[in-house]
Amino acid sequence: MVMVLLAGLAVFIILLAGLYPAFVLSAFSPAVSLKSASPVSSRGLTLRKTLVVLQFGISQLMIIGTIVVARQMDYFQNRDLGFNKESVISFDVADSAHRQVLWQKLAANPGVTAISFSSGAPGYNSNFSGFGAPQLGVNGEHVTEVKLIDEHYIRMFGMKMLAGDTIARRTGKDSTVPVVVNETMVQELNLKDPRSAIGQRFEMDGDHCRIIGVIQDFQSETKHKKRRSCVLLYNENGLWSASARISPVGMHQTIARIGRDWSALYPELLFSYEFLDDHIASLYRQEQRVFTAFRLFSCIAILIGCLGLYGLIAFATLQRTREVGIRKVLGATVPDILLLFGREFIVLIALAFVIAAPVAWFAMHSWLENFAYRIGIGWEIFVLSIGSSFLIAAFTISYKSVAAALTQPAKSLKTE
Repeated sequence: MVMVLLAGLAVFIILLAGLYPAFVLSAFSPAVSLKSASPVSSRGLTLRKTLVVLQFGISQLMIIGTIVVARQMDYFQNRDLGFNKESVISFDVADSAHRQVLWQKLAANPGVTAISFSSGAPGYNSNFSGFGAPQLGVNGEHVTEVKLIDEHYIRMFGMKMLAGDTIARRTGKDSTVPVVVNETMVQELNLKDPRSAIGQRFEMDGDHCRIIGVIQDFQSETKHKKRRSCVLLYNENGLWSASARISPVGMHQTIARIGRDWSALYPELLFSYEFLDDHIASLYRQEQRVFTAFRLFSCIAILIGCLGLYGLIAFATLQRTREVGIRKVLGATVPDILLLFGREFIVLIALAFVIAAPVAWFAMHSWLENFAYRIGIGWEIFVLSIGSSFLIAAFTISYKSVAAALTQPAKSLKTE
């Protein structure tokens, strides 16, 4: 709702600022504009310059916002996940009775390059448990995410082992449960590094757990939240989700074959799957809407800003037609005329940037505060914003200024 109100307010201000110089001023008759008794006053000129500053200030505000949101979106989906999400589909395993047969059929599919059964792929979380380790000064009030996995999970998703061994299949009932934990879990157990965690024990959900390995932290939730501790363990009764990495070649045929094999095992159920990267993208739908809105309103702001600037430069060329003619008679070149008109407007755009930049930084910094993991707002974002604004303004100014500079002096200097 807030974004809608801000967007509506921005459009209203931009339209209000753009309509006056773009349509009213550019509609003046040249004959009227050249009269000595011209109705133009210094107050009106100040108003027009103020509106141009306002237009380009909003444009630069939107440009900076668009760049920041785009970079944060890229950071969300493609950086520092801690696992490989590419070309992975996940789907349910209806029961454990057919799991081994489903594995064999997936392994026989030439388009499937890796398989794992678990309680959920990285990016999905549903199991949480309290844990404690009195000998390490950790009480039972701490909570960790728990993933039930098979022996292929860590290797399939490309998780990085920092110390110890990976999970292996368990065939019997052990007095302690061998587990792999992440870096955050090591920190919560008050251990100084991954190597020192190997062999340490803690209690979780009534079980005695023994750490056999440590993996690098991975993103199992949105970047709105900090990464939580995670325990990975083998439990044959909890492997209700299948994940398969698909070769990009013939992907549709591979998925179709998986669907046929799955439906043959569970004919009464509908086969449904989800790409892991699509699931991760879905965690940021609201941010994607913000990004789309910024792009849309940036285009509108730039367009109307150009209209306003065009209206003002058109008016300025009409007001200074005689001056241009005299300068050309005295030897002024086309670049000289362009500099004559451009110098004043470049100053206005620079002033707009000086006003817009701190406002944009404050607004986008406040927005980024919603995320535990976020990008920094570097100086290059502001350079890109002012550079693009100058480029857009240069095209707008040149279009009308070149026409004025190429006009024959005799035509510019003739009487009304």
